[in-house]
Amino acid sequence: MKRFLKIICVVVAAFMCISLVACYKEPTGKARYDYKRSKTGYGEDIFMKNVEKEIDSYKAEDFVPSDQQSDYVLIKVKGYGSIVVLLRHDVAPLTVENFKKLTAEKFYDGTIFHRVIENFMIQGGGNIVNPDYDPQKGNATYIAKSSPSITGEFTSNGFTNNLKHVRGVISMARVGASATASKEEIQYANNSASSQFFIVHKTNESSTNLNGDYASFGYVLAGMDVVDAIATCEVWGKGSEAPLPAIDIVIESVTFVEPK
Repeated sequence: MKRFLKIICVVVAAFMCISLVACYKEPTGKARYDYKRSKTGYGEDIFMKNVEKEIDSYKAEDFVPSDQQSDYVLIKVKGYGSIVVLLRHDVAPLTVENFKKLTAEKFYDGTIFHRVIENFMIQGGGNIVNPDYDPQKGNATYIAKSSPSITGEFTSNGFTNNLKHVRGVISMARVGASATASKEEIQYANNSASSQFFIVHKTNESSTNLNGDYASFGYVLAGMDVVDAIATCEVWGKGSEAPLPAIDIVIESVTFVEPK
């Protein structure tokens, strides 16, 4: 029964409104980051050159708890370890403030990574394990958790955001709009992000296709080994749009930290 319900969860997740619909399609007429030169040539993008030098260049032990809000957060994942993220207020101020607000409210504590695609990204921050789950009753394994939506800070929505979707970058998940969507539908989709976020696992065309259409707002300073472990976990629905980890991957807490 539990296996059956897990499969049902995968199907339901595939139709959830929060998704990355642009992940496998190359947009036309849009400048692309030369990811093939990443880490070796960097191209002419000096900003991204400096970003990629910082990504995963520290250890979680290099940070200590902060008694006030900071631009550094530690995501503690049960059974996996800790991920330290630098929030770039200069890149996406509204998005960063929203993430800090949710962190201060302990919104993310107990949420799960509910969508994991190896070589692409890990997504979480919007679902919790149902404490009343009972296979005999057939109720839901997970409960959706949401917060008010925010303005999407990315190029196609009228904002300057130069933080490309490379390995280690954290960005906001949102509703996707179809190619035939009306202006109203596109506007709704562009400004539909709330709490769910994703961390890029690998830099490739799937990730860079998101550039300009999703609000990146920081990157991992420590713990990419944790991201790797999550991204390669066993999943239900492998190959689908919404692979669900076979074993719950729970975010124990998200807290503010600062460098030692």
